[in-house]
Amino acid sequence: MSDPKPTIYEADPHTQAKHRILRAYLERWFPILDKQAQRVNRRGHRLLYVDGFAGAGEYEQGIPGSPLIPIETALGHSHQFKCPIEIRLIEKRADRAQHLRQLIREKKAKLLAPTNLIIPDPIEGDCEEEVRKLISHCNSSGHSLGPAFFFLDQFGYSSFSMDLIRSILGHSMCETFSYLNWNMLHPFMADPTKHPGITKAFGGDEWRDVIDRTGQERENLFRRVYLDALRKRGGAKYAYPFAMRDVNHRVIYWLFFCTNKFEGLEQMKRAMWSVDRSGGFEFSDKFVSERSSLFAYGDAELARDLVAELAGQVLTVQAIGEFALAYTPACNYLDALGRMEREGSVRPINPPQNRRQGSFGDYPDMRIEIRRVEKTTQGSLFGV
Repeated sequence: MSDPKPTIYEADPHTQAKHRILRAYLERWFPILDKQAQRVNRRGHRLLYVDGFAGAGEYEQGIPGSPLIPIETALGHSHQFKCPIEIRLIEKRADRAQHLRQLIREKKAKLLAPTNLIIPDPIEGDCEEEVRKLISHCNSSGHSLGPAFFFLDQFGYSSFSMDLIRSILGHSMCETFSYLNWNMLHPFMADPTKHPGITKAFGGDEWRDVIDRTGQERENLFRRVYLDALRKRGGAKYAYPFAMRDVNHRVIYWLFFCTNKFEGLEQMKRAMWSVDRSGGFEFSDKFVSERSSLFAYGDAELARDLVAELAGQVLTVQAIGEFALAYTPACNYLDALGRMEREGSVRPINPPQNRRQGSFGDYPDMRIEIRRVEKTTQGSLFGV
């Protein structure tokens, strides 16, 4: 799908919100993965950031784009990195690739001291082709692909396949943060010429169930079907969406984070939470100046949803945490469990003798019963 925008263009509020999420996550991800990488004895150790649709690297008025965010994050971080950080940038459009190359060369020339950053010249090429070359090289050379973070911020919806997601996530310590444009998809779903591209993105034809739906039902079902595909076909143990809306509060696109690491999901939820505390995990250009006044999804709301969905079950603290992070807007579940114990809606089974009431963080394997109490009202989850 062609992109009609000029080489450099204005950064919309939702684009800047997307980059705030990316920056907040990398600030957490880089030091965590640096420590994990040091514990794995493999050749070619480094942290890898791949931007498959890097663009020109900046927007109007010098606002940094996604290629500069990992560079700025690594250089400004308080953590002392032991592993090199390799930043690979791919851009298909010739004018943007040329601008990006010059921009990166200027940034590298201004570094006053040696760094642990490895920044090859940006590649002008197709994202899927270039990422597959990278994966093939790692496989043949015996080097580990991960730890790696792949930012797949395509323009439309068919520039990379579900099979590429599967190929990435099939490697240890690899994650994807990808983009799917609903605004471009839903008006043309009845056009048979678009179907191969959608099927490529989903890895199957189950999305066709959406064609005869309308309105909000159509939008919600499409998102759920794609999430199911990411989990079943893409190999993502955890997949979570974030919606971006326009000035009329209509969904433009979704970002989908995929990981097989519980800790990765937890840190991404915290990054998303920094942009939207409303519980819906979305950003709207219409309410760009009103975000701080919106209702926050807190401990009481999470406790309500856990009881509504899990009452009568006995689960470990870890299992409850995984459910909360994967299927509710929460990014912190331990305080909610403490609240629930005080209210009587959770009961630890054979807890350690020295454990304080309301303490769960040090006992991930402790089994607890979730119970429905009279004052707890049943709620519904958010369809993720």
